[in-house]
Amino acid sequence: MLGTTEIFLSDRAFLSIILSSVEVYKNECHGALLGIQSQRRIIAEYAIPFQAAERKFSEVTPNWRRELKVIEVLPKLVHLQKLGYFHSHPQFGNKRGTTELSEFDKDFMQEGETEIVVAINDARKTLPWTESKTGLSGTLGKYRITIAGFYKRKKDGKIVRYRVLCPYAVGFDYAFKR
Repeated sequence: MLGTTEIFLSDRAFLSIILSSVEVYKNECHGALLGIQSQRRIIAEYAIPFQAAERKFSEVTPNWRRELKVIEVLPKLVHLQKLGYFHSHPQFGNKRGTTELSEFDKDFMQEGETEIVVAINDARKTLPWTESKTGLSGTLGKYRITIAGFYKRKKDGKIVRYRVLCPYAVGFDYAFKR
């Protein structure tokens, strides 16, 4: 189900999510989203990767003790709320990464939190960055990347898919053409 609320990624959040996914490609990445949430828009200003997470190709296990240290100091650094998390689903062999939530992902999500999922795969061809109802996608170098957003509602615990918007990403191809 696609909700009417939108997730807006700032250029900083977009860059952090992409670079975190590429850095550990073939393993999953994991991090926190910081920003502002209103009735119809979730604005992710920052995406903070967690470096101490244990990474595998099909899962990432956060180091909760270390993560709590970071979460504890965040309000002292910025006046933004923790919106939720992001993580990647990388290609492994011939099995392409998808933006679908696994059962573990669904169980991990807390009510009222956002989850950004990045499918990162080997690129078969170069595609421009585009926004659609189901995600934000494009090619960077040798990587085909798709970003999807989810939210777990407080009222009934249902997970809904939200549209992901990022003007920086969509304008990226045009800004850097020769």
